[in-house]
Amino acid sequence: MDKNLGKYIARIEKLEKDLSQTIGRIEELEKVVSAAGGVQKATQKKGATPSSDLDYSLNERTFVNRYATGKSGPRRFTILLAYLAHGKVDKNVEISEIRKRWNKMSAKYMLGKFNMFYPNEAKTRGFVDSKQYGFYSLTKEWKNTL
Repeated sequence: MDKNLGKYIARIEKLEKDLSQTIGRIEELEKVVSAAGGVQKATQKKGATPSSDLDYSLNERTFVNRYATGKSGPRRFTILLAYLAHGKVDKNVEISEIRKRWNKMSAKYMLGKFNMFYPNEAKTRGFVDSKQYGFYSLTKEWKNTL
């Protein structure tokens, strides 16, 4: 029994040594990262584009392909609305115009099939508002879709 106990103690001592070395390496990495300018904030998504950097001079298909790919339906709706409103908050755009543009880009890799759930959910999430029947406008929160 003493033989096994000695093995366990030796193993624990080795693990403690490995752990202290790992902690030392982590501390060194933290120093290097902070010297290089810090870590990207967790709330900032990788590849996120600030709304001021959006290029509204692009044609609508390129704009949607660049900024809406991989997003959910309500976010894609908001991004298309942002294109049509040129990013201006409170600029009203008719749902019929949004739907017409959406249906021109119905390929699976673009926007897919339009669903009235998208504007409703975008409104629920606070990305868009509808102050007048049949019209949608961006809110200040729309930038969170990017």
